[in-house]
Amino acid sequence: MPKKSQSKTQGQVTSQIPVGSRILEALTEAEIAQLFDELFNVLSREQRESAFDQLPGDTQETLNQIIAPPQTVDQKNISKAQPASLAKLAQSWSELWGEWNQIIWQASQEEGKYIVQEVSWEEPYFDDCTFVEDLEAVAQKMKPLVKIAFENGFSNDDGFAASLLSAESEISNGIPDWMEIANGIHVEGATTSCLLEWEWLLVQSQRQDGFKLAQKIREWEEKFTDTSLDDDAVIDFFSNLPDVQKKLVLDGMTANRESKGWKYDLENTYSYWHILYMELMQQFATPEVYLSNLRATISQQWQNGLPVIEDLLTKQEYRESLIVIQETLDALLKNKQDKNPWTPENSLLFVTLGGFSYDPGNGEKQKTLLRYYQQAVRELGEIERANALEIQQIAFECCYDWSRMFKAFAEIPVSKNTQQALFTYWRESIIKRGTPYRYSDFYTNTKAVDTWWLHWLLDSITTEEKGHTWFRQQIIEWLENLPGDPAQLGREYNVIHLLTRDLTQIKYQGKSPLPKFYEVVIQSNQLSTPDDISRRMYLQEYAPPDLWERVMAYWKANLHNFVPLPEASQNSDYTKNAQWMSALKELAPENYQSLLSQWKVQHKRRSNLWKAMKNLGLT
Repeated sequence: MPKKSQSKTQGQVTSQIPVGSRILEALTEAEIAQLFDELFNVLSREQRESAFDQLPGDTQETLNQIIAPPQTVDQKNISKAQPASLAKLAQSWSELWGEWNQIIWQASQEEGKYIVQEVSWEEPYFDDCTFVEDLEAVAQKMKPLVKIAFENGFSNDDGFAASLLSAESEISNGIPDWMEIANGIHVEGATTSCLLEWEWLLVQSQRQDGFKLAQKIREWEEKFTDTSLDDDAVIDFFSNLPDVQKKLVLDGMTANRESKGWKYDLENTYSYWHILYMELMQQFATPEVYLSNLRATISQQWQNGLPVIEDLLTKQEYRESLIVIQETLDALLKNKQDKNPWTPENSLLFVTLGGFSYDPGNGEKQKTLLRYYQQAVRELGEIERANALEIQQIAFECCYDWSRMFKAFAEIPVSKNTQQALFTYWRESIIKRGTPYRYSDFYTNTKAVDTWWLHWLLDSITTEEKGHTWFRQQIIEWLENLPGDPAQLGREYNVIHLLTRDLTQIKYQGKSPLPKFYEVVIQSNQLSTPDDISRRMYLQEYAPPDLWERVMAYWKANLHNFVPLPEASQNSDYTKNAQWMSALKELAPENYQSLLSQWKVQHKRRSNLWKAMKNLGLT
């Protein structure tokens, strides 16, 4: 073809392509944005309106919202979101579904992103957590678009539930046969919300109600093999439906509560359907119906007994309240009671439950139960039990405050048997919690110790004929006879260890004049016990004035026997041996030199030992 004709043909083809499309191909987004800015600066209002008239109505409206600035503060607040045309929203929706489907495709690949092998000697596994997180990130972007996408038919997708069901099949068929989705696919909040909103829009389009939505979600649950929804998101979604729809959900659940499909979920207190059912019942049913249903679940959730008891106390039905209180206690103490069932007179509930010292806010519901119990028995004239319950409540507040507990046992009027039983239970729990252990204690037949200085301290405080003098005699005699050989010492090592730490804290507030000894041997960073303050306060009061010096004299004379043996070290790591030697040198230099001389002969070929020693400045 002649060049002139060829050039003419190319010009015709180019002229057939819209200018806008050619600009999109030729310029960057930033250049196009700059072009529009310049065009709108030179075009008159009439020219803009004339151009806009050639565009679809939705596009015109979107452009007008962008160009016309808000005139008032209220309009500005309303216009915070960036306007977008339906075409743009449809494009965004399609792109997000593309991301969603790409994640599922990756998950179905035998060597895809979600097949993880952390170390070479372990088998790979399906990383359900990352898979769920990636879906959630896309769902968070899709959530604001769900309603407009459904109403405008942006895509022919069957919705999120169908997609997740299909994903289960694709993943199971794609990953190796021996690999399982071990932990399930527990989708998160935004993913669950998108699924629920899509299904609700579909139900509404079919002119059906909220209970039909609940049935549809349950149908999807039965179809899912590995997928489960986010509990809180389901409850929140149904709780935010209009009241008329929530009432229809409640009526439908009530009418079907004995049916095969609903019975298990509505009677299972851990099911979000049960939680939703009880919330709706509390809102719409009579108090009698709600409380009756709540009472039926006490054996599963002991806390459900509290509103029932409160209602009975308000009605002054004290005998009936005691029956419910016992039902609630039985549920609370399930698997925690020994041969003797718990009563307020024989043991402390706080201790029986294991204590809540790690969180001051814990135990509030248990204390409420005890308070209700006390109110009921007091009204029935059971003063002994009411007073015992007073001690029970104080234990929840102050179990590790020795002085407060001593005062409660001494001043609250209960029988001698009750006082002795509760005090003994408390004393044993304090000793058990305060007894220090080492990991080696659980793997060796180390000689146990039955009675030690914490026993003596508590007995000295609470037994008038013992007191300060008896405690001082006991602990000095014990120290004088304490073996210096670790094998003979056994678990008394733990006892002298705790005593040393407590005395150092009392005398120096933890800033020991022997820092290496304190760090290496006493290990100041070890976990403390909740009653450290009380124990040390009474130890300071009852101990002999020179007890710290006596204890350090024991360590000075015997620490060399506790230094770890180099021949027992593993993998030629002698760091611990060197650290103990640094503590020995600080505390007892003569014993250090003597042991060092032995090591130079016995372990002269252990080059790593001497490197470790040199690293700590030891020669």
